[in-house]
Amino acid sequence: MTFGWLPAARELCTLPGVFSNPPQGKIRLLFRGALLAVITSVLIPVLLDASFRPLAPSSLVLYGLFVVYGVVMMHGVGWAKAVLPSAWAGLFFGAMLGLFAVFYFVANPSYTVWILAMPVVSLAAGTVRLRWAILVAVAFLAVQAGFLMSLHVEWRAISTSTISWSVGMVFTLACTELAVWANASRERAEQLTHELEVANAELRSAAEQTAALAAATERNRIARDIHDGLGHYLTVVAVQLQAARALLPAQPERAADVVATAEQAARHALDDVRRSVGALREPTERPPLPVALEGLVRESGLVASLDCVGEARRLGEAAEQALFRVVQEGLTNVRKHAGAARATVVLDYRAPTAVAVEVADDGSGGIASPGGGFGLAGLRERLAAVGGSLSAGRAPAGGFRLRAEVAA
Repeated sequence: MTFGWLPAARELCTLPGVFSNPPQGKIRLLFRGALLAVITSVLIPVLLDASFRPLAPSSLVLYGLFVVYGVVMMHGVGWAKAVLPSAWAGLFFGAMLGLFAVFYFVANPSYTVWILAMPVVSLAAGTVRLRWAILVAVAFLAVQAGFLMSLHVEWRAISTSTISWSVGMVFTLACTELAVWANASRERAEQLTHELEVANAELRSAAEQTAALAAATERNRIARDIHDGLGHYLTVVAVQLQAARALLPAQPERAADVVATAEQAARHALDDVRRSVGALREPTERPPLPVALEGLVRESGLVASLDCVGEARRLGEAAEQALFRVVQEGLTNVRKHAGAARATVVLDYRAPTAVAVEVADDGSGGIASPGGGFGLAGLRERLAAVGGSLSAGRAPAGGFRLRAEVAA
């Protein structure tokens, strides 16, 4: 019965702010039950004593003291904090110490009164620092020893009793501190679990955003491929068919050759679309950039040449694809807008840290992709994705020049 209050003290002393108001729900019932058990364990020996008189004035005072003890234990911390917020502990534990001393002089027999100190010591361990809780325990031991001294009890008996009480105090402090630590660990684990759930939710949200961004990036890449690749070949087909229509009445043989060229360009367009779709599925072997550009120049339908300067070296797939699309877009614009007689493509490997391509013509120097097309904007986006740059404008010697550079 001595430590029957511990389960409730364990719960009460470890909940933040629980002593500002009466405990609620199950904890409140546990604490009241524990206090009732402590009071009963002190009161029963008194009631069973042969000299006890239930209605004597001293007995009525004792009843009142038990009521005061229970009420102060339930509400005293909150009241003390309201009166002295910065020094509530001294007020509360001082009052409990005085009440404890009065019990010794009213209860008869008084050998079980020391049990009333245990909930107070546990409360101290749960609400103030350990050194102050130890000081509270020592103060209660001093009151107990002082009462025995007032009765002129032998020092040996006082020492034996004090040692026994001290063991009970140490056990109470240790159990309460252990309960506080266990509850703090549980609360920390719950907090970490909550933080982990929040982090997982944020990760899921970030993953969804990343997936959406990746999808948008892939859509933009496909749009650029369609514009740069399929648009190039369809432009060739359109130009060749226009030429065939003009030649058909007077030179049907040449018109047939032009139609064959347009057919070949259409096949290349279909191959380009297949390559783009295949790239979405799995990596494929790709020819070296000079070889790919040579074929592009040859099939452009222009009087064009490719100059490769410096020692050729492989780049990343994205970088080579970006340079290829620059040349493709440049040749398409030359054919559509420049009115040029000749175009020159230069693939420059001379810089040790960069590779550049340049498409120049001897035309009118008109704007590439007029009318707000996607050509140059798409090329800049593609090059920016691989750390490259693009410049376009009139060439010093006349005509138009498109130049792109990527890091090697």
